[in-house]
Amino acid sequence: MSQEEFDFVIPLFRIRWNTQAVLEGITTHYQPRSIHVIAPAPEAQALKEVSQDWQIAPLFTHEEETFFQKSGLSKDKICSELDLGKSLYTPGWFYQQLLKLGAWEGIDNLSEWYLVWDSDLLPVAAWPAIEEQENTLKYSFALLQHNGTGNSKIVSAWDKWICSVLGVNALTDEEGTFIPHHMWFKQEHLKSFSTQINRYYESTDHWLLLMMRSANEFGTFSEYWSYVSWVANQAKEDLAFYPYDQYGETTERFFDDGTGLFSLALKQRQGNSRESIERFSPSYAEVSSFIRDEYGANNLPSSLSFESSPRHLKKDRKNMHIEESRSRWNPREDI
Repeated sequence: MSQEEFDFVIPLFRIRWNTQAVLEGITTHYQPRSIHVIAPAPEAQALKEVSQDWQIAPLFTHEEETFFQKSGLSKDKICSELDLGKSLYTPGWFYQQLLKLGAWEGIDNLSEWYLVWDSDLLPVAAWPAIEEQENTLKYSFALLQHNGTGNSKIVSAWDKWICSVLGVNALTDEEGTFIPHHMWFKQEHLKSFSTQINRYYESTDHWLLLMMRSANEFGTFSEYWSYVSWVANQAKEDLAFYPYDQYGETTERFFDDGTGLFSLALKQRQGNSRESIERFSPSYAEVSSFIRDEYGANNLPSSLSFESSPRHLKKDRKNMHIEESRSRWNPREDI
């Protein structure tokens, strides 16, 4: 396998109206060797069936409940380690992060470099994922979230986890955060990362169990920020990213579970405004054409994130990300 061939890994909680467009968009822009989607068993089976006619790279679905069975672990066993009481985060939210960090343990023959992609992130005027610099391939991600807003308490907890558990300084950037909704992972660095987890806890228990237990101690952790901070300390030459002003300044993030402003406008354009959420599944070509008409060919966003959690409709304004507050598709009236 040449270095240019790589796999995508996408944790997916539920098939949504934008799933087809995201998978086809990934295929259009990046031509991966394969796409691995990890989802609850019913969703994994359903996706395998409904995607038969989608224009996507070879798709492999994995059931999240038994994803780590080769390591003797089930989702229930890993999640049972968590005891946070009334927390903002659910066990499933943490487990999804472990699927990203541990994909190399659950997928046979996964590429050494694999690109994790959040299931709601649609590439539009997207960034190159691999570039050649001085005869060396650089696997680059884009900073898509400004550091000027967000929940400072949570950010502080993430920072403390990195400094304590990994024993390195948390990597920072002048403008962006390292929560970019996608990330290049290299198996070599994930293996040393997992070894460090065992070292910190002085335990031979599986590192995934220890990761989940760490949330009891620190309240939370961030998979992307932790990983890049580790790589920056261990192998800085393997860390490459586009600064916020290249692709972050045009990205938008907003709530749209199939009833939002964007999907409604798209339905109206297609003449099917009454189509149910369950049946609405536009192609990437259809969504891309709609975006081009709305924004103009010379003013396209780099990407759009279709948030589906209702908490985005309730969060305090001070905690709203810049990419949310500036979006023309944000349904909130208080911005």
